[in-house]
Amino acid sequence: MAEPNPQPEAEITTSAPPAKGGGIMGPIIAAIIVVAGIAGIFNFMVVPALNPAEKEVSTELSGDGHHEEESSHSTDHGGSSKKMKVPFELPESILVNIKGGNNKVLSAKVGFLLKTTVHDDTEAKLMQDHLGKFNSMLVAAARSYFVGLDEDDLNAPEKVHRDQLKSKLNIVFMKVRSYDHILGDLLEGDPVEEVFLPYFTHQ
Repeated sequence: MAEPNPQPEAEITTSAPPAKGGGIMGPIIAAIIVVAGIAGIFNFMVVPALNPAEKEVSTELSGDGHHEEESSHSTDHGGSSKKMKVPFELPESILVNIKGGNNKVLSAKVGFLLKTTVHDDTEAKLMQDHLGKFNSMLVAAARSYFVGLDEDDLNAPEKVHRDQLKSKLNIVFMKVRSYDHILGDLLEGDPVEEVFLPYFTHQ
């Protein structure tokens, strides 16, 4: 009886030793490195291309880009064009009797802020010197307002009195500007921008 064909012995294959890096972790780490590399390229190359950095505005320009040039032009041709607002205070306090049955007396000090065409301290001093000639007219205008008040009017907010004084004083300044040509040049029309009452007491 013939012997069966012997089957070839299966070769014993040895599996390759695991790669350094520990089994399944190696491919994962490699994938992370690839993704990180792509992210780095995206951040450093693609993003700047999509969002170019804004150009810095030159410090020599402001607003629409002509302000600095105009200021330099003004300085070269007669100095700065900026106008000053000048404070002025009436030289004396105003004391009046208030109409009513309680014989109240009002004491007030009046000051105001003037809109001018003045450009420097020398012109401001000139304006104040000329305005001093009209102190009596300005005091009389303020006094005429306070004399017209009665006791109920004293309960009104201070801003009401300041606004009324502003209107009265601007009427006087219209006359002042017509009387003195220097003040006509140095003061704007309706020059009283704001009235201040450093103190306003009644008792």
